[in-house]
Amino acid sequence: MRELRLYVMDGDEPAGRWRIVDRTVLEVAEGDVWVTVEGRADDYWLAAGDSLTLMSGMRVWVSAGPHGAMFAFGPLAVPAVRAAQAWWRPLVAWRDGRRHAAASLPT
Repeated sequence: MRELRLYVMDGDEPAGRWRIVDRTVLEVAEGDVWVTVEGRADDYWLAAGDSLTLMSGMRVWVSAGPHGAMFAFGPLAVPAVRAAQAWWRPLVAWRDGRRHAAASLPT
């Protein structure tokens, strides 16, 4: 399960500013989105279906194209082997190779 925060922005609204706390992906569901990342020379134009990875500590400004946009911020899915610290990697690789869940899920 992952949490998504869905935003709808009209084309005439001012840009919204976010400070990224955790590694996040911005996904455009509808319309066009203009993204400016503080400290970078280039801006990003994203269309429906496009996404942009944002790292912790970034400050971004997001605005919609002239016809508005719908977009979401959500956690970036990272394979456990990549996210684990080096000394945990053998355990994670072993666990990922198992054919059944390591723990039961709440009902």
